[in-house]
Amino acid sequence: MLSGGGANGAYEIGVLKALVRGDSPATDRRPLDPHVIAATSIGAFNAAVLLSNLTDSWSAAVGALEAAWTDRIAIGDRASRNGVFRLRANPMSWIDAGLGRSSPLKPARDLVEDAAFLARDWSARALEFTTSDGSLERRAAELMDLSTLVTSAPSAELVRDTVALPRVRASRVALRVAATRWSTGALRVFSNAEFTDAAGADIVLASSAIPGIFPPVSIGQELYVDGGVVLNTPLEPAIGAGAESLHVVYLDPHPAEIPLKRVGSTIDTVGRMFTISFAATMRRDLEIAARINGTILAARDAAARGIAPTEPLHRGGRAYRPLQIHLHHPDSDWGGALGMLDFRRDRVASLIERGYADAVRHDCAKAGCVGVTVAQEIGGLT
Repeated sequence: MLSGGGANGAYEIGVLKALVRGDSPATDRRPLDPHVIAATSIGAFNAAVLLSNLTDSWSAAVGALEAAWTDRIAIGDRASRNGVFRLRANPMSWIDAGLGRSSPLKPARDLVEDAAFLARDWSARALEFTTSDGSLERRAAELMDLSTLVTSAPSAELVRDTVALPRVRASRVALRVAATRWSTGALRVFSNAEFTDAAGADIVLASSAIPGIFPPVSIGQELYVDGGVVLNTPLEPAIGAGAESLHVVYLDPHPAEIPLKRVGSTIDTVGRMFTISFAATMRRDLEIAARINGTILAARDAAARGIAPTEPLHRGGRAYRPLQIHLHHPDSDWGGALGMLDFRRDRVASLIERGYADAVRHDCAKAGCVGVTVAQEIGGLT
């Protein structure tokens, strides 16, 4: 399971590197061969690139993903733009030495496109302001939309260049990507076959469209946004695809590890709110998994004594299976809420190294993994 977290998604590469190389105690030092990948937001991009490059080995696929981050996404100290988003009408584009050498006319083209977009957008907002009902204060507030100052065009180009949709569709690995239907808030999970040439890139972009930063993405007749709005760590889609031994890579530390600042800010408050919400959802899912394991174990013991189980061994017509869940995540804060937008090359490299180091010294007791100590007792898990 690859969760969302923007630029912090580089951490997932390090964890994956340790798992597929057999460098982590979470796999008993044996190379991991995943059969299912469930992903949300930046995790959806990572998953799509992995399956696009899964030809010879998982290690090679992770290497290709790392190259995509270091060569296409990350930015150097003197560069003004990354490979994920661009600020409209950003004057720093004109002094970006690297960009100027590779495409000297691109800043001018971008400025013309940005001016035309902003003119259309503000004209539409002005018309809405003058013709809509409601108080003056409400109409004035509705004029503001910070996402109009950001374009996700670099993301669309990145996905087009790094994701091979035919390989994703034909992959032996079951892919599950979560996105949120913007009109209703309902979860939509996309699978391999839905990554068509027409819609595949949009699925990745939709799963990563953080509301308020990136605009919703149209797929068919519906608008979709970041899957993390509803499901940042997609355990249920993976379990539904048949997974029993799961490795969950999520990008937030425990809320208690994020220090409360003496002087708060809106950004820090919103960031902490989402971290707490994601942690609560994760805790609920882990409690459900632990109860399922306990129910199966109790039923096995009861059967050995000739006693009928006291609790049902199925839900919704689906039989319970023992679950083993390894948790991989940082143990401290790494840049606050704005860290998810920090794509500096040295920071990306540091996150990859940190993910690898954390996975190499993985400690199930400290991480709070589920089902590991009872796996052999229940049977069916390794």
